[in-house]
Amino acid sequence: MTQLRVHAPAETANQLDRLRTLADRGVAADQNEPFGDQTWVELNSGNAWLITTGDDELTGASAVVIPTDANQPVVIELVVAPEARGGGLGRALVDATQELLSQQAADEQTVTAWTHGDHPAARHLAASADVEPVRILYRMAIDITSESFGDATVPDGYRIRTFNPGDDDAAWLELNATAFADHPEQGQLTQADLDARKAEDWFDPAGFFIAENAEGAPAGFHWTKTPVGSAAGEVYAVGVHPNTQGTGLGKALTLHGMNYLAASGLEKIVLYVDDENRPAVNLYNALGFGVENTDVMFSSNS
Repeated sequence: MTQLRVHAPAETANQLDRLRTLADRGVAADQNEPFGDQTWVELNSGNAWLITTGDDELTGASAVVIPTDANQPVVIELVVAPEARGGGLGRALVDATQELLSQQAADEQTVTAWTHGDHPAARHLAASADVEPVRILYRMAIDITSESFGDATVPDGYRIRTFNPGDDDAAWLELNATAFADHPEQGQLTQADLDARKAEDWFDPAGFFIAENAEGAPAGFHWTKTPVGSAAGEVYAVGVHPNTQGTGLGKALTLHGMNYLAASGLEKIVLYVDDENRPAVNLYNALGFGVENTDVMFSSNS
């Protein structure tokens, strides 16, 4: 039987290199990152529990973020190395995660878990853990075949410039919270979360665009992301202030960032969008994106 180790939040930093190696093996097999950006932020910040196999080269791991605020949901993400699948390791990690939650999470705290790629085995594990699907996230993609995806002219009264790290932080965080007030993750980003992303090797303010109005106030943004060594750029986040909706600013920002990525020598552009965000899904379909992957969130409170 595989021996599992539980690492308290203060201890996870010592495991991150091995965890990254395991995650990379999962990506190679599944074409999906097993852990989201925010989970890596929490792990790097010492705010997440980690359950791993005991071997020197990890073959399985479960990352568990348990907010101290019981009104905020637990977030679980799990990966098993390709060669270790089908032998019960996933089930063992789920059991160990449930045992950890019984000790560390509040009694009525909602538990959420992501399956990246919506694999049948992951759905089977989720069903056995008494959680139900509550959210669908699409990864959409489009091939880059030219250096422009179309006219990105902004509406009258607005202009687009690049993000100034430090100087723009507070105003951007306020705009982001307003634009994503109903989003369970993006709208809750803090200064610490922004700082963590600015410290990543993929961060480049040249690909982070701010739209401001005639008074110089931020009205929208398009943050692009190009992981080092990747042939794909990402529409990382696009948001506009609610009072600009219907002006065409969101589409202009989207195209502005896409044209930036198209001129960067990449092969394709990807983005992530919730199934329930039909206006955004419809816009991306109209721009030529197609769904290439589906992630599913499961919850104990469905």
